[in-house]
Amino acid sequence: MTASGALIVFARQPIAGMVKTRLGASIGAEAAMNVYARLLDRTIDIATQSRFPNRYLYASQPQCVEYFRGRLDAEQWQVRGQCSGDIGQRMVDAIGRALVDHSFVALIGSDIADFLLEDLNESYAALESTDNGAVLGPSADGGYWLIAARQIYPELFREMHWSAEDVARTTLDRFNHIGVKVVIVAERHDVDEASDLQFISGWLDQEGETT
Repeated sequence: MTASGALIVFARQPIAGMVKTRLGASIGAEAAMNVYARLLDRTIDIATQSRFPNRYLYASQPQCVEYFRGRLDAEQWQVRGQCSGDIGQRMVDAIGRALVDHSFVALIGSDIADFLLEDLNESYAALESTDNGAVLGPSADGGYWLIAARQIYPELFREMHWSAEDVARTTLDRFNHIGVKVVIVAERHDVDEASDLQFISGWLDQEGETT
C-alpha cells in the first residue's frame, strides 16, 4: 500500500440524450451534453492539479472505458469501469478497490458546477493528518459531491434513498454512529436543472453553450 491518497472521479461519456437528461428537457439534449462535457473537462483539469498523486476515472459503462483511455494522459490517470448496481454499490466497489493500494481515497462526481482546487487539497490534508477520519462535501440539493475516508464503510451506502434531500445528513449521522470524525468541506452545486446554470456563470459562457 502506498502512503499517498487516491482520487476517484465518476464520469459518463458525453453523448446527447444520455447525460444531463433533466437539463436537456429544458435546454435541449445537445446543449445539455455540451454543458456536461465542459463540466467534465473542468473536473479532470482540477483533479489533475490537486495534491492527489493517484487518479482514477471510473466510467459509468464498461464500453466507455476505451473512450476515456483515448482522451486521458495514461501517466496521470487510470481508467476503469464502474461495477453494476446502484450508486451506493458502485461507490463501495470503487473506494474498496482503491484502498487496496492507497492509504486514503476521495471520490467525486463530474457534474459539480463550482468546486475548487482548494476543496480537494483541503480534503487531502484532512485525511493525511488523521488515522481514522473522513471528509464530506455536501451539495445544495441535500446530497454530497465528495466523500473521502481512510477505510471503507459499506454501511454508509446501504438502503439509502439517493434522490432524497437528506442524503448528506443521513451519511453524517451514520459516520457519527460508527465513531468516525468527519471534516466538512464547502457546499457546492450539482448541475441538474436549467436553474443550476447560474452556478457556472463564472467560467462557462452560458449563452454560447445552452442556446
